[in-house]
Amino acid sequence: HLGEDQKIYHFVYLNFSEIRKKPLVEATKFIFLSLVDSLRERKMLKEYEIANKFFKESLQIKDELVIFSGLKKTIDFLALEKNLNIVLLFDRFEDYIPVVDNDFFANLRIARNRAKYKFSVVFSLNRPLEESLEPTLLADFYDFVAGKIVYLPIYDKPGIDFRIKYLEKITNKTFDKKLFKEIFELTGGHSNLIR
Repeated sequence: HLGEDQKIYHFVYLNFSEIRKKPLVEATKFIFLSLVDSLRERKMLKEYEIANKFFKESLQIKDELVIFSGLKKTIDFLALEKNLNIVLLFDRFEDYIPVVDNDFFANLRIARNRAKYKFSVVFSLNRPLEESLEPTLLADFYDFVAGKIVYLPIYDKPGIDFRIKYLEKITNKTFDKKLFKEIFELTGGHSNLIR
């Protein structure tokens, strides 16, 4: 969807159900580790080596402030030196909401302010974030969240078309249009059910 601009965006997928009852320090480590691993997965080996070095150095001291400082240093390196737009995709964030505190959002604001406009966070939730949290928790981050809700339709035509083309490519077969129409009618266009 981004065309040539894809090279300057770096998406990091984080499934928050993996850390559902963990404190802030564990969430920071999780974000940091996911960012580092995503560089390796994208075969950005030079960037991975530097980010991994920052990560390992931060973990040796075992201090929450030092770990967050290492994450900030990594974000600075990627956003300011390597000119990447970092987009953290927080999936299943509703699983983490029971333990989230305002320091979590303060840290996101700090990271965003350091990277200027090259750092974004996408929260995937089953209801709006400002309805899921106490207003005091979002105080430091509210202006970045309020009114910035995107509702995704149940049927995602570009996503489904991409998935069908991809399946056709890897299986070397053509998808039966009549069968797809039947699947679509049975699932009501719900992407997960179609898959």
